[in-house]
Amino acid sequence: MSEKSFKEFYQEIRLIEQKWQKKWDKDDVFKGVVDLAKPKFFFTSPYPYATGPLHVGHARTYTTADLYCRFKRQQGLNTLWPMGFHITGTPVLAISAKIASNDEEIIKLFMGYVGLYIDDQEEVKKIVASFSEPANVASFFAEYIIQDFKLMGYSLDIHRQFTTGDPDYNKFIEWQFKQLIDKGLIIKGEYPILWCTSCQNAVGEDDIKDADVDKVEVNEFVGQKFALGEEFLVAATLRPETIYGATNIWLNPETTYNRIKIDGEIWIVSEQAAEKLRHQNHTIELINSFKGTELMGEEAYAPRIDRPLPILPATFVDADHATGVVYSVPAHAPYDYIALRDLQEDPSPLDDYPGLAEIVQEIKPIALISIESFGEFPAVEVCDRLGVKNQNDKEKLEKATQEIYAVEFYNGIMMDWTDEFAGLKVEEAKQVVAEALKEEGRVTTTYETSRKAFCRCGTKIIVGVLSDQYFLHFGNHEWKETATKALDQMIVEPAKFRTMFERTFEWLDRRPCVRKRGLGTEFPLTKGEGWIIESLSDSVIYMALYTIIGHIRDNKITDEQLSPEVFDYLFLSKGDVSTVSEMSGISVELLDTMANEFDYWYPNDLRHTAVAHISNHLSFAIFHHAAIFDEKHWMKGFTLNEMLNRKGNKMSKSKGNVIPIAEVPKYSTVDITRLYQVSSSSADTVMEWTDEGLKKLATRVRKFWNITNSIIDYPNDNSYNLENASFITKAFVSAAEKHLKTAIDKISDFEGREYTFHAFYEMLSLVEFYQRSSIGITKEEQYTALKKIIDPWIVTLSPVIPHICEELNQKMGDTNYCSLRNLPSIDLQANSEILSRQTVFISHLIDDIQAIMDLKRAPAKKVILYVAPEWKQKLFPVIKEIIGEEAFNLGKIMGQIKSVPEFAPKMGLIAKEMKSIKGEAKIFRQN
Repeated sequence: MSEKSFKEFYQEIRLIEQKWQKKWDKDDVFKGVVDLAKPKFFFTSPYPYATGPLHVGHARTYTTADLYCRFKRQQGLNTLWPMGFHITGTPVLAISAKIASNDEEIIKLFMGYVGLYIDDQEEVKKIVASFSEPANVASFFAEYIIQDFKLMGYSLDIHRQFTTGDPDYNKFIEWQFKQLIDKGLIIKGEYPILWCTSCQNAVGEDDIKDADVDKVEVNEFVGQKFALGEEFLVAATLRPETIYGATNIWLNPETTYNRIKIDGEIWIVSEQAAEKLRHQNHTIELINSFKGTELMGEEAYAPRIDRPLPILPATFVDADHATGVVYSVPAHAPYDYIALRDLQEDPSPLDDYPGLAEIVQEIKPIALISIESFGEFPAVEVCDRLGVKNQNDKEKLEKATQEIYAVEFYNGIMMDWTDEFAGLKVEEAKQVVAEALKEEGRVTTTYETSRKAFCRCGTKIIVGVLSDQYFLHFGNHEWKETATKALDQMIVEPAKFRTMFERTFEWLDRRPCVRKRGLGTEFPLTKGEGWIIESLSDSVIYMALYTIIGHIRDNKITDEQLSPEVFDYLFLSKGDVSTVSEMSGISVELLDTMANEFDYWYPNDLRHTAVAHISNHLSFAIFHHAAIFDEKHWMKGFTLNEMLNRKGNKMSKSKGNVIPIAEVPKYSTVDITRLYQVSSSSADTVMEWTDEGLKKLATRVRKFWNITNSIIDYPNDNSYNLENASFITKAFVSAAEKHLKTAIDKISDFEGREYTFHAFYEMLSLVEFYQRSSIGITKEEQYTALKKIIDPWIVTLSPVIPHICEELNQKMGDTNYCSLRNLPSIDLQANSEILSRQTVFISHLIDDIQAIMDLKRAPAKKVILYVAPEWKQKLFPVIKEIIGEEAFNLGKIMGQIKSVPEFAPKMGLIAKEMKSIKGEAKIFRQN
């Protein structure tokens, strides 16, 4: 294939895609309209954040969504897939603020974003300058994201749009929170939360950079107080039981430490830690600051152990993690053991501290936990086994740490000398030790983020504790129980992700639901005080609003008319319609029309999204539906997919691996891209996008295009009866029908990759095989067979490559939209299985012969095939009959006979038959 011809193919398909997108749009093919004569299917996927263009990483999720949605429509279901836009929270504000402050990097970034859609550079500059107003950011990208969705051929109802900042949406969210408040599911109090000191806001996943794929959590540390005279060095740990093995304390000599007065005591912590503690509901007075070098060689005393612990220098101590003070347990902590060993082998870092080198040489590991699989000092043992050289061997040190901590937590036992904790499993001792030391006043609670994270404004995220914060109380026992009941009734595909929901439900407790900064809906309990409902709390039941938003907009219903009583009537069937009509000014007829629309479409039958949303949006959606709606309106199911990578990383501008949806036609065509996204990996695995993989698929699609067009162009001859066809033709038709039926079965089970494997790859290979192996078959027979399978093949492929299939469908003379045609109903013949297997066997045989001929590199005069002797062929069905149809598997016969007791008596029968058959074969050979 020449480069020119390939370019011509691309151009031809791109024109076809544009043609059908215009037709779908003109005829409103995908508009959802109530039709009581048809069963409905209400499908949703997350509305995107309108802060920039979407790329093919996002499109993996939306393409899979469109595949399922189109499939359901072709099953004959009245299907609705609407789309709105998310603009609440801080992301839009952060962008606007940076553009208003002339941030050159952000302006350059958004010039590129806008330039994807606008050619005139002066116009681009003007548009980006307007982004200093947040509403302009949202409105611009909302418009062009819809354009991108149309470009990808998504079968959306674009008439039910809204944004989370619209006044009618705000009224809907106020009603949602009124329901939760009335049920006592929103509480006020103290609780550790992720906090941005610049925004003065509780922050969630939407506010934190990369939190959608790399979750940030609050870690609760136990702060051990080491007495240094009248003061305390406070070292934070997740393993309080290890205090019995402490040998020394590590401080970073170059770090600035603060001596602070806090809660009536004097503490020494890093400067960064002191600042964090101010936000954790502590009153702090700074006494002085100093470098860590000042305390080197000093001795401190740990709780419960009566021995001095020397303070040693360690540059690995991160002043910005926890308290910047670390106590060392070299018997059980690989990092501590290697740091101590490094100092003992090379004491030069101690040259500035007279006498400290001698003290270090005397330090020995102290064991406190016994584990059957390790010796006395697990850290020493595992570091030696892995060959850890020094502190720079971080990968091996991390591996050693994870191995020991996991084994100790589940299998470790506290040793006899650990006071009243002796004999306890570490899993239990961890909590009991912390509680005991807390009663003695020797520990405190501190909080830290699970990883370093930054707000979209650029400020580092910390953990804060506020006294006047409002929370969604997901830990409420009754609420969690009802939500679990809802989850148990739901479809979750792939099924392995159900466990992630269950684990999320276990730890969900209190979630901050308001903040002081950002776009969004005002919190009903604090009108006028500036509290805004946070951006993940206002996006969990919005699917219900899709059902009525068209009526609200078409009839110009104002937000003032949308009182809680209106939503009560529409969504909960509460109240008298005449009274609600009189209060709101909305006619009885219109109220009933909207209520009926909701009742028709709801519940949300299926929601498709990315796996990263399980721990927040999806779980929250289940909880909120369980709390607010009648059980008949609970969500029915989730389908999920993993993310898409390119060049080994998640797509991001900083990594230079982004392909915007707007540029898909520059790389390939829409249908090829769609097929590539669905077929390249299963939904539960990360897809690795490669340009080479896309090009390879394009060659197959081009072959499909040429073959199907040639079949359509065959002359029609209805006189030929396939009942009289040859074996190869009957086998071909049977195999094709089996592949198509399997494809439909696979997509019914939400297995997109397997669907494309049978509907596209296997079918294309089968047709190619039939065309090249039908020597001696009349053209009438071949044409009739190919004409028989072409129509169901195109209809079955329509959900994944809809533009190409629409064009082929039209070429076949069908005046209906292929997208609206029902999938073929295929009844396999009784002998279809054996015919299908025979076809596969023959196909593989031909391929093997060709491969041998290619290796020989010379034309073959003849091919000799060796088959099993007659006696083995006669024995085969005999064994099958003895063992039974269901249990029979030729590759496992002997294993089954040996392992399954009931097969053993049948060995005699098999042996007898074998002797008889072989005897007959012997007589036959003699004669």
